[in-house]
Amino acid sequence: MKPSNLAILAFLLGTAGCDSGEGVSSTAPRATTTDSAQVTTSTPAAQPIRIMPLGDSITQGDSEHNTYRRALWKSLEAEGYRVEFVGSLRAHHRGAPPLDDFDRDHEGHWGFRTDEVLDRIRAWVIESEPDVLLIHLGSNDVFQGESIDTTVSELSEMIDAVRESRPRATFLLAQIIPTTTGGANASIRVLNARIPEVAASKSTPASRVIVVDQFTGFDATRQTYDGVHPNPDGEIHLSDRWLEALEEILPR
Repeated sequence: MKPSNLAILAFLLGTAGCDSGEGVSSTAPRATTTDSAQVTTSTPAAQPIRIMPLGDSITQGDSEHNTYRRALWKSLEAEGYRVEFVGSLRAHHRGAPPLDDFDRDHEGHWGFRTDEVLDRIRAWVIESEPDVLLIHLGSNDVFQGESIDTTVSELSEMIDAVRESRPRATFLLAQIIPTTTGGANASIRVLNARIPEVAASKSTPASRVIVVDQFTGFDATRQTYDGVHPNPDGEIHLSDRWLEALEEILPR
């Protein structure tokens, strides 16, 4: 007797679930929806470390100079660090930098003394939320006759101001570069001798203050274009010193 179409259909449905002896064993566990989600879900990538270059014209640069920030960005990128430069500015003094192939965000302000940065730092930090601050300040204080005691006190206050909104921030505090002016250099040496004092008094396990010696080995005659501001060779000097310090604290 010829089987009915319904019988043939029932037979085909029944054999479709049978083990043919080839391929995956019928006893192997099947993946559930939850299992599939676990396989395809990866741990979110770590957020970049937010670095604020903070200072005066040596940090900002002008339209003819890239500043240390470009060299540092390129070095950090080449070493595989996940970082982001932050700050309220992107422009250089009198325009854009010669090259635009780096993270240009920064907080360098042409002509600013330490007290002028201190007056504004809270708002900048709240806006940019830095994890690390690269601080090179004091040149204009020296040039404009501010007392060393005042500048040291303002640097200390600045660290406290940052911690109001970023209590775990790390500070890389520079002993600033020299100039070609002998009188100014004498004061810069005195200021730089006080920088470790600031670091020692303000550093904590949760919020370190690390001294970065930018002064030693910097030749203002050879590494500046005007006796004050770094030329490309001077920019590399600053970048290398910052990089050495950052490599001690940045995660890979």
